[in-house]
Amino acid sequence: MDEQKQKSSAQKAIENDIEHEKIVHAVVKMAQIHGLDVEATDKNSSQGDIRVAKDDHDQLLYLIDKTIQKNSCK
Repeated sequence: MDEQKQKSSAQKAIENDIEHEKIVHAVVKMAQIHGLDVEATDKNSSQGDIRVAKDDHDQLLYLIDKTIQKNSCK
């Protein structure tokens, strides 16, 4: 029998947290490569996971959108 054991809620939460951190770090890295003033925040900041300079906000959103469109399945 090749039954796969279901993941516990804790396992799912850990996997989701790891995936979230990967996404945050990928966005920060992409933004910094493009010369934007962006950094990940520490701990559980009430202001979010990424700090971005006000002047770079629109450019960051553009880069994220462009990357998602480029990598979307069509």
